[in-house]
Amino acid sequence: MPHYYFCLRDDESVADTEGMDLPDLDAARDHASTVARELTFGRDGMLDRDWSRWTLLVRDSDGQEVLSLALADFRRGNSRNGPSPVDGRGKKSWP
Repeated sequence: MPHYYFCLRDDESVADTEGMDLPDLDAARDHASTVARELTFGRDGMLDRDWSRWTLLVRDSDGQEVLSLALADFRRGNSRNGPSPVDGRGKKSWP
């Protein structure tokens, strides 16, 4: 089963040193979206931080970036219907 790491990046980085086994990239995308929603929920987001300039990066077990989510796309009141993440090959990874 593939292993994925979920890291946060802005002016500083928060590395995921444990990661998790997930069946495929779709499952990693779903997990990343859940994490992004949890971080940005409420006025100031989790931990009273403004996460709007942060990016959630998903890396595979080789350290390759396979998905990138802008947390600003998950802010409450955002008119978009969720993010359009780009996979590590620069292609849209979902419609």
